[in-house]
Amino acid sequence: MRFVANLRNETIDAFAKESIQPHAYLLSSHRATPAALKAAERIRTLGLPLFADNGTKPMIEATIDHFTEPAKQLRTQVKQLRKALGHVPRGTDVPSALRDRASRLAQAVLDHTLETSETIDAEALLTTQLSMMPTDLIAQEDFATACLIALDLERETTGWRVSRFDTRNRRTLRLWKRVANDTRCKGIRVHAVLSAMDYNTARSAGRLAARAGVRHAAVGIAGITRDPSATDFFVMETKSIRLAQPVPRRYVRLAQIIRGFAAGFAKAGRLPESFHCLGLGAPYLFPVTAAALAEATRATTDATSPIHAAVRDHVLYDPVKDGDRASTKEIVDRIVKGGDWPFLSPFTRAFRKKFGHDPRAARNAWAALGKPAITRQLLKVASPLTTSLPLFADADEEVRKIAARAWIAHNHWVLGEIADSLPDEQGRRDLALSVIDRLLSNPPTMTTRGLAAAREVILSD
Repeated sequence: MRFVANLRNETIDAFAKESIQPHAYLLSSHRATPAALKAAERIRTLGLPLFADNGTKPMIEATIDHFTEPAKQLRTQVKQLRKALGHVPRGTDVPSALRDRASRLAQAVLDHTLETSETIDAEALLTTQLSMMPTDLIAQEDFATACLIALDLERETTGWRVSRFDTRNRRTLRLWKRVANDTRCKGIRVHAVLSAMDYNTARSAGRLAARAGVRHAAVGIAGITRDPSATDFFVMETKSIRLAQPVPRRYVRLAQIIRGFAAGFAKAGRLPESFHCLGLGAPYLFPVTAAALAEATRATTDATSPIHAAVRDHVLYDPVKDGDRASTKEIVDRIVKGGDWPFLSPFTRAFRKKFGHDPRAARNAWAALGKPAITRQLLKVASPLTTSLPLFADADEEVRKIAARAWIAHNHWVLGEIADSLPDEQGRRDLALSVIDRLLSNPPTMTTRGLAAAREVILSD
C-alpha cells in the first residue's frame, strides 16, 4: 500500500527542506495553476509518479451544500423513527410516506449532479490533466452516489435497488472509456472512479467495471470517512447481519465497499491491477482497505488531512501510536507531566537539531508558572516554557512557520510509514488483519467498535 501526497504549496514547502519525497503526488485539475503545473513538471523530472485528479470535489461540495437543509429535515425524521424503534429503520420499518420523500430527494440530488456534470468540458478537463504529464489519470466520474452518502440518503431509507447505482456506474464507465481510448493517454494508467453505498452496490460495480476492461480503478472515500452516523447492521448479497451494538458507519461501509469491489471483479474473472482510494487519510482505516482488497491489486490512497491536521488543527500524528492524532497542547501537556514526544520522522528530528528540545527545562518552567493548564493561548506567549519546546509553541512567528512545515511533512511521513507497513504482496491480507487484531486489543472505544465491525465484514462468508 502506498500513500500519495497532494501537490500543494504546503507540501512543496514542507518537503523542500529535506532530501526526502513521498512515493507519489496527486494534483487535482481544479488546482492546476501555472505554478502548480511547474511544480508537477519538477516532480516528474524526479521520476516520481503523479496522479492527475479530475477536480470533482468542488462540485460534490456545492451539491451537498445545496441540499443540506432538506436532507437535515429528513435526517431528523429518520433519527426520531430510529429512536422509537431502537434500531436503524429499514424495510417495512420505514413508512411509505417517509420512503417516498427520501426517494424524491435522492432523485433531485441525482438530477442536480447530472446537470452539473454535463457542464464539464470533457476535452478541456483532459487537456488540463495531460498537461501535468501524469503517470496516473483519474477519469471523469458520475458523482451522484458520493453526494447521496454525504446527505445520509441511505438505501434502507430510499428503498433504491442496486440497479439505480448500476446506472451511475455505467455512466462513469462511459466517461472512463472515452479517456482510456484516447491515443494521448497511451502509457498512462487511467482510473475509472466507481461508486457504491454498500457491499451489493459495490459488487455489482466491480463486475460491470471488470467486464468493461477496467484495469485501474478508484473510489471516492472522503464522504465515507467523514460520515458521523452509526449503523447496527450490514447486508452482503441476501444475508443480513445484525451487529451487537451500533458502530460508526464509516468503518462498516468502507469494508463493505472495498470488499464488494474486489468480489465483483473476481466474479467477472478479472482483478484490477491497481486501486486508488481518493481522500482516505485516516490511518486506522488503512488496514481495513488492505485486508478487504484482493492481494493481487496494488493499493494507493491520498488525502489532504495531513495538511489540514497540521495547519488548521495544530495536530501531529503519533508515530508510535498508529498515527493517533495529538494536538500541540496535548503533546506539551504530556511532556510537562513527565512524558515526551517520539522524534522519529526525519522532519521533526531536523527541526530539533536546529532549534532544540528540552523537556526538563519545560517542566521546570511549567512548575515556575504554577503548573497552569496547557492551552493554545499559553503556547502563544513567549516564556521559558515555549522556548524549551519550540516545535510545539506559537510564541515565535518565524519559528512557528518552520515548525508548521515540519508538522505537515511529519504527518505525511507517518501515513507513508503506516501504508508501507502493508506491502502489496502475498500475505497483505493476513498482515492487515493482524494489525486490526492488535488495535482491537486497545481499551474499547468507538474506533475499536468500528474496527471490530469492519473485521466482521471482511471475514463474513
